[in-house]
Amino acid sequence: MLILAWLLAIAGALVAFVVSLAGAMKTVPRLHWQEAIVAVPLPVLAAALALWCLLRPPPERAAPVLGASLALLIAFVTLLVMLMTYVEQPSGPI
Repeated sequence: MLILAWLLAIAGALVAFVVSLAGAMKTVPRLHWQEAIVAVPLPVLAAALALWCLLRPPPERAAPVLGASLALLIAFVTLLVMLMTYVEQPSGPI
C-alpha cells in the first residue's frame, strides 16, 4: 500500500505540474475548474493511502512512518500547488 501511495503521489505531482503549466500559458485565457479538477484525484488517493499506512496498527515489523509521511507531504504540497494555480490566475477563479 505504501508503494502505491508513493506512485500515486508522484503521478499526481506530475499531472498537477502539467495542469499548472497549462494554466500559466498565455494562450490559455484562464484555468477552468473542470480542467483543474483532473489533477486532484491522484494526490487525494495518495494522501488517503498514506494516512491509512500511518494510522493502521503496526505489524510485527517497524511501521513505515517516514515513507508514509513523505508520501503524504508530497500529496499535500501537490494539492496546495493546484489550489494556488487555480486561485492566483490573472482573471480570477470564477
